Amino acid sequence: MRKLLSLATLLTLSSVALAGFDTGHQTGGFNAGTGKSATVAQALKATQDDKPIQLTGKIIRQVDGDEFIFRDATGEIKIEVEDEAWQGQNITPNDTITIFGKIDKERFKSNTVDVYRIQKH
Repeated sequence: MRKLLSLATLLTLSSVALAGFDTGHQTGGFNAGTGKSATVAQALKATQDDKPIQLTGKIIRQVDGDEFIFRDATGEIKIEVEDEAWQGQNITPNDTITIFGKIDKERFKSNTVDVYRIQKH
């Protein structure tokens, strides 16, 4: 009986002690800075596949499913947006945004951008 009582006390104290170390939800992470935006013209001329890129402009229309046309002052480019990239934001053609992604270079086709994050201004 004494062993059972000791075990119950030990488990209770352990649970209480561990509960006190809850640090809560962490929302932060590494931030390397915003970097410099490229232009659509530069993205279309890029020669390196999977090169990280940041563009500022507007999504002007949806082409199909997760494909959209993105425009800045230098031109238009097709982008493919991952579901997570929206981050719960509603974006309209009037919204100026910055997209973060990588160049998708395919032979005999225009470059596109695979987008993994959208930041609304």
